[in-house]
Amino acid sequence: MTSSFRSADFDALATLYNSHAPSKYQIDADLLKINSVESPVFDWGASMISADNKAFIVIKRSAGKRLYEGPDPDQAHINLLAFETPRAGIELMAEVKSLLRDRGIYKLVFGQDSRHFFPGCPVDFHTLKDFLTVEGFAEGGDQYDVERDLTDYVNPFPKIEGSEYRPIAEADLPLLTAFFDREFPQRWKYDVFSKITNEKNPGIVFGLFIGGAVHGFALLQDSKCKVPIGGAVWRKDLGDHWGSLGPIGVSEEIRGRGEGNALLGAALEHLRDSDCKRTIIDWTGLLKFYGGHGFQPNRQYKTMSLALES
Repeated sequence: MTSSFRSADFDALATLYNSHAPSKYQIDADLLKINSVESPVFDWGASMISADNKAFIVIKRSAGKRLYEGPDPDQAHINLLAFETPRAGIELMAEVKSLLRDRGIYKLVFGQDSRHFFPGCPVDFHTLKDFLTVEGFAEGGDQYDVERDLTDYVNPFPKIEGSEYRPIAEADLPLLTAFFDREFPQRWKYDVFSKITNEKNPGIVFGLFIGGAVHGFALLQDSKCKVPIGGAVWRKDLGDHWGSLGPIGVSEEIRGRGEGNALLGAALEHLRDSDCKRTIIDWTGLLKFYGGHGFQPNRQYKTMSLALES
């Protein structure tokens, strides 16, 4: 027997999860609610809480054809799961897998969902990784979160002459829309504009302007954010005065000219001057690029997925 998230006690669920999660991956009840039932792709039918409240699993539908193009619409995602004992987790997972198979879902991916916690399974979250391995999840590539304290950050890369680096203003939003439609029309566009709407502040996007057009962006977050996304979900571990950067990208036509480093450096200076200290850039494999600004890996993830046989 299971119960619905419609009557969920999010404080109790967060406590259950935190009881076995390493300190790097601790969350609070508000964040659990934001990333589960308040997500537009939360799966009310497949997300379950065991009747004895000793296990729960948050399932997300694919964002493909619902929020943006790209992800396979016939896959599902585990946003979060927790269990008091492995047996409780196994029983809940069996019910979820059966339900998803009956719907025609062929693949279950750990993390990577819209409003995700994880880009993959943390390699140092041994209870979770062992559970997924026993359940038959196959490992893929590596992803990382990188961090540094910005208190003493000095930008090692010069700004490019003729380029302007500053927060996006309300009047710039049509230029930002044109940039995303041209360069990154899928997930990044959805995530950035949803974030602007939720925070009611276009200035959370740091822009690169050339010739009156937007040619680059970096999404910035700090402790004042109402709806943390990406690396900001680890705010509990990051501590007071945390910062978050990403995603970040520049126009294809200006790549190779140093604008990526210039934009990143200017955005980090902006965070530093806003009193951000420990700052995270999540879900990346670009360790050399971010390492040039003093960032070091602090979390490593393995992508993991399960083929759901019919």
